[in-house]
Amino acid sequence: MPPDLMPPELAPTLVLVGLAVLVLPSLPRDHALGRAVVMGISILALGQYLVWRLTSTLPPLSLQPGALWMWGVAVMEALTIANAMITALFLTRHSDRRAQADAGEARLAARPTLPPVDVIIPTYNEPLEVVERSILGALALDWPDVRVWVLDDGRRPWLAEYCAAKGAHWVTRSDNGDGKAGNVNAWLASHGTAAYVMMLDADFVPQRRFLRRVMGLFDDQSVALVQTPQSFFNPDPIQMNLLCGTALADEQRFFYHDFQPSLDAWGAAFCCGTSFVVRRDRLDAVGGVPTCSVTEDMMTTYALAARGWRTLYLNEPLSAGLAPEGLAEFVSQRARWCLGTVQSMRSPRSPFRARGISWASRLCFLNAQLFWLAAVPMMLIAMVAPAVFWWTGTPAFLAAPETFLAHFGPRFAAEAMSIAWVSRWSVVPVLSGLAPLVIAPAAMAAAAKALFKPGIHRFKVTMKGGDRCRVVVHGRLLAWLGALMAATAGGMVVGQIPELAHLGGGHGQAVNLGWSAYALGILFLAMLVSVEVPRVRREERLPFREMALVDGTPAMLMDLSLGGACLRAAPAAETVTVDLTGVGVLAAQVVRRTGDHVFLRFTDTASQRDALIRKLYTGPQALPGDTLNPARALKAVMRRSFVSRV
Repeated sequence: MPPDLMPPELAPTLVLVGLAVLVLPSLPRDHALGRAVVMGISILALGQYLVWRLTSTLPPLSLQPGALWMWGVAVMEALTIANAMITALFLTRHSDRRAQADAGEARLAARPTLPPVDVIIPTYNEPLEVVERSILGALALDWPDVRVWVLDDGRRPWLAEYCAAKGAHWVTRSDNGDGKAGNVNAWLASHGTAAYVMMLDADFVPQRRFLRRVMGLFDDQSVALVQTPQSFFNPDPIQMNLLCGTALADEQRFFYHDFQPSLDAWGAAFCCGTSFVVRRDRLDAVGGVPTCSVTEDMMTTYALAARGWRTLYLNEPLSAGLAPEGLAEFVSQRARWCLGTVQSMRSPRSPFRARGISWASRLCFLNAQLFWLAAVPMMLIAMVAPAVFWWTGTPAFLAAPETFLAHFGPRFAAEAMSIAWVSRWSVVPVLSGLAPLVIAPAAMAAAAKALFKPGIHRFKVTMKGGDRCRVVVHGRLLAWLGALMAATAGGMVVGQIPELAHLGGGHGQAVNLGWSAYALGILFLAMLVSVEVPRVRREERLPFREMALVDGTPAMLMDLSLGGACLRAAPAAETVTVDLTGVGVLAAQVVRRTGDHVFLRFTDTASQRDALIRKLYTGPQALPGDTLNPARALKAVMRRSFVSRV
């Protein structure tokens, strides 16, 4: 744009974008000074916007509805910006403990004996095809003395028989008090003698090398718990329903691969409920897993920290599990996280009250509260505000378009570019707002319950497994999203009719036209997410590259699942046998041919099922690859919007 045509108000934004495009692609993300400068610029941009927002965009405070609305929006936005600034502060540093894990693994290899480890798998209602993977994966761990305990709150005889047949210990209790935390504490009170306890959710499968990578970190006696990332071998509902697959990061990728390592660098990483190891004596010393919150994992870290013991974070994917497969389960899980986090604030063990908690951990806990109490609701407010303007004439703030651009532009550009850079584009602007919007009503209800109805709240298990082969329309979600979209679009039309323009005319119309366009885009994508795409395969196919023998002839394996495989350059027969290394011979039938790719369905895997599970899920192929591609994700979204049918 020629300088004489460029509005001067856009100059700061364009300068920031230009610098980001020139500098960030070649700036290493682990460069300490570079990280500090990039995130520092983001903090400054957020700060300047906040000062302007609170000092120049509000009417005098009064009891008039319009004034109360504008002040209410400003307060929520200020808290949301505080959340973003604290996040950016934490992101100025990050840890990488892989070298420590390498050294620890070497020390372990040189020792004649290694300590026993109890692996516990709390379970409630997961079907066999889910929990069997965790049990077999735990039994396959590369460690000389592993004892696997299945803690069955479902009290299912078939699971007891399965555990006995495979060599795992099955235990139960008389009631389900205190949910998962109560289940673990009941086991602690009467079972297990190992000095270390490894926790797995019933849908998570550990890599064989898990303990070899983690246990060396316990040579530091101040370390009580080592947490590893959660990875998923299936797409979450947002990825799935937008047809983005692995081109778009799952909703938790940023937290586990970018934010937790930063918290770890500040000494504020915390337990996440699965895929961790803890010292048994330290857990016993704090009275077991805290039951004061349904997010017992986070509170476990703070209970340990109050005694001076550390939680470390090894940012190395060493297990994979199931992301919520349906949108209802996704929303329910996030609402439980919100309930537990806000509920923890009132607990005597809260970092705001407990002694011995570091300032960084307290700030991390405050940041979590701000996320659930402000940032998530603010996403919904941002979608409602344009409709309020068009139908009542009440803007969210008072500012001329050029002034708004001069202050909001740098804030948005700095925040979006810095987070995209530090996360390797796992956080994509606009698309990253979908999850907060979809979960907002449920999360706000959960937060209100935690704030105004203190006490014990029931732990709700996230459902896993089951039939996902049908289109599922979430009518209630679709209805309020559609109503909000119609109100915004209708208001925009009304605002352009001279006879009715007084409703949403006057001050702020230009700003709200742009705001409305943004809101309509987000609402439309959220409506797409609320219509669930059927999952064609019951079992996820994982990428696999190795040679197999098909009727005795070598063929390249391209992907593999418990139900079938894809091969390249396979024989032309319709019924074949496939000899897989580590598994044996499987009978299969050709179901489709595409070019030189042949898709097979296994017809009999009963005798080799255990070996097939171990081959699939306990090696690195079960971990998600680095295939993020924002451009490809946006193409998929466009295809989902205008071409694909479900």
